Amino acid sequence: MKTWIAEIVDEELFSQLYLNETDTAFIERVCGICLTEIESAKGYTPAGFGADVISEIERQVVEVFRIRTYGHFNLQAYRKNQLKKRVA
Repeated sequence: MKTWIAEIVDEELFSQLYLNETDTAFIERVCGICLTEIESAKGYTPAGFGADVISEIERQVVEVFRIRTYGHFNLQAYRKNQLKKRVA
């Protein structure tokens, strides 16, 4: 599942629609995308484990986000740095 989450994070890091979002807003948005995709694939969890699945997704999104943006102050600093690399 972490590979799938990493793909979503990579796609959304350079989304032009949300350039001014905070780290927290980005993580919440990616978690929402993950949950929506699971629901659309008719994914189900046993009764009583829904909160555990959500917290695991959140934990993995945060982990992947931190790995991708390591060495940068926040999401905006990461995006600015990556934009400079693309232009150069």
